Amino acid sequence: MTLEGNNMPINMQGEWAVSVSFREFASQPQRFIISGADTGNGTYDGVTATPAVHVTGAAWAITVQHNPGTGWVTSHDQITFPTRSGGNYNVIIQANDDDIDPTFDDLTLTCTTPVTLFDYLIYGNASHYNDYCIFNPCSLIYLAIDTQGALVRALQNPTLKAAIQAVYPDRVKALPPGPIPDPPPFKKIVLPLRGQNAIPTQIAQVFDAAAGSASVARAVTTPSINASAASVALSSTTSAIGRIDQLAVSGIVDHLFGRCQSGPLAGRVLRFLQYDRTNAELAGGAYTGTGARETLGVTTTDRNGNYLFRFKRSFAQYVHEANVDIAPGDAFFTAILPDVIAQLLDPMRPGGYCYESAPFWNVPFFEQINICVPDECAGRIPTACQGSNAIQSIGNIFIGPPTGPPPAGQPIGYGARVGLSNSLGAEGRITARNTVLGTPQARCAAWFGLLDFFACFLDHPNVAYYTIRQRPHLTTSWHFFTETYIHPQIAKVAIPGYSGDLVGPQLGVNLQIDGGPLQLAPAYLNIENDPAWVFTHRDRKAVITSSTYAPTPGPVDFRIEGYTAAGAKVAGAEDMVTLYIDDGPTDYGINSVSMQLQTGGDCALFNLGGLLNPPLTVKFHANQPERFMNAYALSVRKGNIGGFGIVGGGPGQLSGAYVHGDDLLCSSFEGTFDDPAVDGSGAVTVDVTAASGRWLDPGQPFCTFAVNLDCSVRMTNGYNDAVYSLGTLLYLLGIQAS
Repeated sequence: MTLEGNNMPINMQGEWAVSVSFREFASQPQRFIISGADTGNGTYDGVTATPAVHVTGAAWAITVQHNPGTGWVTSHDQITFPTRSGGNYNVIIQANDDDIDPTFDDLTLTCTTPVTLFDYLIYGNASHYNDYCIFNPCSLIYLAIDTQGALVRALQNPTLKAAIQAVYPDRVKALPPGPIPDPPPFKKIVLPLRGQNAIPTQIAQVFDAAAGSASVARAVTTPSINASAASVALSSTTSAIGRIDQLAVSGIVDHLFGRCQSGPLAGRVLRFLQYDRTNAELAGGAYTGTGARETLGVTTTDRNGNYLFRFKRSFAQYVHEANVDIAPGDAFFTAILPDVIAQLLDPMRPGGYCYESAPFWNVPFFEQINICVPDECAGRIPTACQGSNAIQSIGNIFIGPPTGPPPAGQPIGYGARVGLSNSLGAEGRITARNTVLGTPQARCAAWFGLLDFFACFLDHPNVAYYTIRQRPHLTTSWHFFTETYIHPQIAKVAIPGYSGDLVGPQLGVNLQIDGGPLQLAPAYLNIENDPAWVFTHRDRKAVITSSTYAPTPGPVDFRIEGYTAAGAKVAGAEDMVTLYIDDGPTDYGINSVSMQLQTGGDCALFNLGGLLNPPLTVKFHANQPERFMNAYALSVRKGNIGGFGIVGGGPGQLSGAYVHGDDLLCSSFEGTFDDPAVDGSGAVTVDVTAASGRWLDPGQPFCTFAVNLDCSVRMTNGYNDAVYSLGTLLYLLGIQAS
């Protein structure tokens, strides 16, 4: 089964002249359609003799079509990056009748528009990157951390932690105790890799008017002028933030960069905003993302993830920027240039978007801006539907077909599922081994958070509606799933404030539920093969708020069924999957620390009393009630030295880890409760001594220490690797010789 290809219209903004520059000899009949414009809408013959079409409008689209003899169908198309020559910007649109011919030349359109000092043209490639990369690989001028998981991993590195603490001290003090079921938007962390400011050095434009060396001030008042521009660095605002070790941080970035796997984001909707710095940012403070914003517009990426976006700035907006976004040391013509933020839109996420970039500061009139999105925000990578089963994947984890026919009385899809190197146990624990780019890894893990539920009915083209029902596993009563699901339509993406149309639940749909008479039921539109809707995620059938269906952790069954436009159940258009959901907390902490008869506390200080290596007695616990613990470990750091070797003298163990067995008949691990020395509260006690044989070196009268408890669990939302670090808990203490 395959979904219809990503043959979406090309989005354009502003005034352009569109002409046919090439048509392949003996190709099928070609045409192009202009829609959504103020002027120039219509259908035009795809031959070079067709006069150039003058198109105006804030946002419009070009669709290329061909006729194979059975009627007009939409062609596959792509854009090339724009060029500037002779006072004009030029953009090439290439179209192919099929998606097999590697040369896109069945029809080529050229779009041309004049260069002005009010029009900005940005372009680039949108891609996704894997969880291994703790920073955004598109932001190498500064280190940008995009997700909570990346922040947790970064804080495990002493160099990165010191840098983050210098710029964002409040982000190091406390981290959430575990996976957050419905996380709020992550507040981005931006660290400078060049210069001494938390916000990168400002760049100004120096313009050279075609008529002569006219000043910028005069040029700005000119409605249209052919101009070239060069970038120059300006003196930056003096920051109150101390220097970070940029050389060390940059070394880590350089080392990891080549291992940041990436792939294109095809057919996605991008929104661009202009950003005004806050007073604190203007004073040299860290980027917060809380400054004023102005929506510039939206565009879509092509089949390769490439995009083009054009926007205007008026003279009044230049003046506004000079009044509100200028810092001490900034030049006037720096402040008037826009700072641009890109968002990857997803109407099913808080705020209507899943990812937001750090600002691209002082964007020139003609600029390439590449956008990298973490896998967990990119959503499922578009792919063909697999096999004959309807339910395909949860996020990027494909779950395969059922391992056998369902028992009597159970729906199609009941039981374990195996496919594409992934295994879903009968109670919904997931093991994912598929190494395809973007597939998370998991070993008998639970599901948590918002779950993207993908399914296909392409073997049943008469499915017009579908329902989803759910029940606690093995119970008898099914309950209709009624969470709102919306998705954008291509023709409406440029409408200001538009986020999407309702897919479901639709009101007033009569369906023959369980073969009975027609009755009103909460149904969803089957949009998977309707080209009116944005291509990406057309086969996503719902976003499941998992905590709603498992207030107490456990397995939950989800059943999908397809119906015709008349409401009749389509034979075979059904499937079921069981997911073990756990949105509950993990209980871990350091209960107490003592040394001989000395007890710790808020300001723990221990006296060796002339001994070299008396045991440090630590009582701690680390338990995941549903037995999805991955690992826990107790360690010690000494002063500014870092890692400090220790030996555990019992009775408890310093660490524990999950041991994977069969992919379907899952083993499990709760944590310290699995230690034979555990007490009734789930805690263990261990006597810790220095591996070197002494806590303090000769001549060292005192030093600080930290007892660390690290913990990770096995949970996934279908996008994150299921080894989810909960971070490190610290117990600070001092040890003195006497």
